[in-house]
Amino acid sequence: MHRSSFAAAVMISALMFVPAMAQSLTVTGSAPLQGGGVDQVWAKKVSYADLDLGTTQGATTLLNRIDVAARAVCGEREGYTMNAARAKAFAKCYARTMHYAIKEVDAPQLTQLAAAH
Repeated sequence: MHRSSFAAAVMISALMFVPAMAQSLTVTGSAPLQGGGVDQVWAKKVSYADLDLGTTQGATTLLNRIDVAARAVCGEREGYTMNAARAKAFAKCYARTMHYAIKEVDAPQLTQLAAAH
């Protein structure tokens, strides 16, 4: 095999594996325990293997999945009312978590959609 053919084969092989590796992300955030105390780091895996992030529909679906995960890892719980300090900590965690998750995916349609919200 010629050197240029080998290089092309390696490059094609690498490109074939990139989408498979980038099919999910782990959304992480830190939130205090409901009883107070030290922040706990929480993580939730979000898959997007089934989505076409080049479309508005795919990007919207992933943005919604990231939103649900960010709310969970930052401490939003059904039936739990946050006091002012906790609500402020939640808002900071949520904004940071959304930012980094969207940045990690690095899909233009997703980034544009998130910026519009």
